[in-house]
Amino acid sequence: MHTHYPTDSGYAYLSEKSIFREKDLHNDFTSESWFELNLYGITGREFTEVQLKILNYIWRSTSYSDIRIWPNRIAALAGTTRSTALMSIVGGLSSCDAELFVTQPLVNCLVMYQKMEKLLTIHGQSLEFLIQQKLDSNETIFGFGRPITSVDERVPHFVSYLNRLGCDKGFHFKLAFKIEAILKAKKNIQMNIAALYSAVLADLEFNKTELSLFVSLLVVAGMPPCYLDAQKKPPGTFLPIKCSDINFVGEKDKSW
Repeated sequence: MHTHYPTDSGYAYLSEKSIFREKDLHNDFTSESWFELNLYGITGREFTEVQLKILNYIWRSTSYSDIRIWPNRIAALAGTTRSTALMSIVGGLSSCDAELFVTQPLVNCLVMYQKMEKLLTIHGQSLEFLIQQKLDSNETIFGFGRPITSVDERVPHFVSYLNRLGCDKGFHFKLAFKIEAILKAKKNIQMNIAALYSAVLADLEFNKTELSLFVSLLVVAGMPPCYLDAQKKPPGTFLPIKCSDINFVGEKDKSW
C-alpha cells in the first residue's frame, strides 16, 4: 500500500511553485537574503534587522583564512592534489565537528548555560559553587581558556559591536562574564569567543540543534582563499608528506 511521508520541511510542486517550510519560496522571500532564508530554514523564525546584524557578525568575525587552521589546511591539501572545490570545502567542514573546535564547544557551552540558568534561577544555587564543582571534578568548561595564547582577539571586537547595538544586556551574555570573573580569580583563565557566541545565541533562544546547524558554516569563508592558494602552486607542494615517510611505532593490530 502506498503511503505518504509526512513532513513540514517543504514541497516542490514542479512547474508550479516550491514551498519552503510553510512559505512560498519565490513569492514570500522576495527581499530576504540567502542568510535570512538559511536562518528561517533552521529556526522557522524571522529575525529583526539588529539580530541579523549580530548573527552575520558571528559568521564574519571567524572567517580566518590562515592556511594552518584545520579546515583551511584540509582545503589546501585538496587544492594541492587538484581535487574539486566542492570536495575541498566539504572535507574542511567535516573537521569542524570536532570536540574542541567549532561546533561541539559551542553546543556544549550553550547546554552549560541553560543548565546553569535553571540551577541559578530555580534552585537558587550560587554560580561560584557551580564553577567550583566543575573544577573539582576536572570537567571541561567549554568557552573558557584557549590553547597557544590565553587571549582571544575576537572577544573585545564582538563586545564592542554588541555594545554599539545596545545588545549587551542579555542574561547569558552577563553570565559569561560572571563565569570568566570567577575563573580568572581561581585559575587565571579567560573566555574565548565560543563563550560569547553561545551566550548571544542562548539569549536569542537558539536550542542546541539550531545552534549546531547555524554554526556548521561558521568558518567556511576562510577556506576558498587557502584552496586557491594551493591551486596556484605546483601539485603536491603543500605539506608534501608521503605515507611512507611516516614511521608508525604504535600497536599494529587493533580491534575496532
